[in-house]
Amino acid sequence: MRITLDDSDIKEPTIKTHSGKKLSTLKSTNLLKQDSPSKVKKATKIILIIAAILLTVFLSYSGYIVYKAYKAGELMGLNLKPSDIISQEVPTLKKDSSGEYTNILLVGIDTRERGNLLNTDTIILASYNHKTQDVILLSIPRDLHVQINPDVFWFQRINSIYVTYEGKGEGKGLPRLREVVEEITGYEIQYHAMVDFKGFEQLIDSIGGIDVNVENSFTDYQYPEGNSYKKVSFQQGPQHMDGKTALEYARSRHSLQNSEGSDFARARRQQIVLSAVTERVSLSSLLDPKSLMNLFNVVQDNIKISEFTINDIEAGIEVLKKFKDEGETYSFVLDPSAGSGKLLKEDQSYAIGPVEGLGKYGNIKKYLQNVWKNPALYEDDPVVRVYNTGLGYTETHAQYLKLVENFPYIKFIYTGTLYNDKESTVSYINKEKGFAHSLRPINDFIKPDSTQKPEYIQNSLNAEDITILYGKEIVLEENIQGTE
Repeated sequence: MRITLDDSDIKEPTIKTHSGKKLSTLKSTNLLKQDSPSKVKKATKIILIIAAILLTVFLSYSGYIVYKAYKAGELMGLNLKPSDIISQEVPTLKKDSSGEYTNILLVGIDTRERGNLLNTDTIILASYNHKTQDVILLSIPRDLHVQINPDVFWFQRINSIYVTYEGKGEGKGLPRLREVVEEITGYEIQYHAMVDFKGFEQLIDSIGGIDVNVENSFTDYQYPEGNSYKKVSFQQGPQHMDGKTALEYARSRHSLQNSEGSDFARARRQQIVLSAVTERVSLSSLLDPKSLMNLFNVVQDNIKISEFTINDIEAGIEVLKKFKDEGETYSFVLDPSAGSGKLLKEDQSYAIGPVEGLGKYGNIKKYLQNVWKNPALYEDDPVVRVYNTGLGYTETHAQYLKLVENFPYIKFIYTGTLYNDKESTVSYINKEKGFAHSLRPINDFIKPDSTQKPEYIQNSLNAEDITILYGKEIVLEENIQGTE
């Protein structure tokens, strides 16, 4: 933080009587002339002593904070240079080669109470768009089989990379995991951060807990606790969670209710918790000494971050301001249902691999390029049915193929002929709520004559999310009037 003062910032203090009336400023010597020189010197000395004490306390406290910040930063990866402090350059985050995105790999590791180095249960790629101020969160399943060692054609679960490479040498785990995620997604990563479960709890407690809207009620009777298990339950609806509760919500994966027992459901909940943390952290708390001290005490022991500088911190605060004012968060889980089921497949042992084959990520990269281009559409992930209502079977099928080509990995279904005699192209939402983000780009592409459900449709058809009706072109009759 840089502070500059000009002459207008320095105001002359005034002296008031008990009644509150101004007598004079310290520039006036009328009051001082009434006291003897010895009294003046004594008063001045007392003031200087008090000022010195206050300054000492302030500097000591500030110095302690700076020291704690420095030590925490040193442990996390802060590269502090004198030039960063006095630099006049506008701070900016590192960006990818396109200059549009800053990508961060977020990793959660299970060390539990035993302190053993276990697997990375949470792998999230967070991408910030500097043009739109939006954030995309992409969860990568821990059971995705990847090539652990680039020199050995052998595939294992991605969550074993960190522990494998840390065994080869401390500090090698995260860089290798980062390389593999870049290989899968096709996106360059500028920063990475890893937090263990203990740090996760403490981090949430240090910010006063988080507010989460639980989407589905569920109970897990096999939540790990030490060497045993315990029962955890969550009820649908909004609730405030402390660190322990939030961790249980984010980690649970053995429920048999409401499809909440899979790793993919857990990945979605982890993103919900991450978004809730972002919402909870305020800019004022980042500037509050007590809040900072709590955060420093948590992060220095439980978080590892790629090397960063003071400029990165300043730039990050500016990004947080823009995001809170203008940005949206879009969440995706790279599971077998993503991309209309064309990307990943799962076998009976819960091992996951690309549909194209192990180590082949072409379809995944193409899908993610479309997601990054239009996250709102792909987060909605609508089912769209196309009907011929008068344009003709062949002609309507040709329009369907254009939609599939322009919006790959969105589920378009050609349903055939519904009517033969209706006019105009109609595109509308076939559900009571939602999917406005989806309808907008589709309508921009097909330019329908109407976006309202026509009167001749009396039901929800096949219960799709969006319905497109291709009717005959509207023919306008020309009225030719004779001249008088």
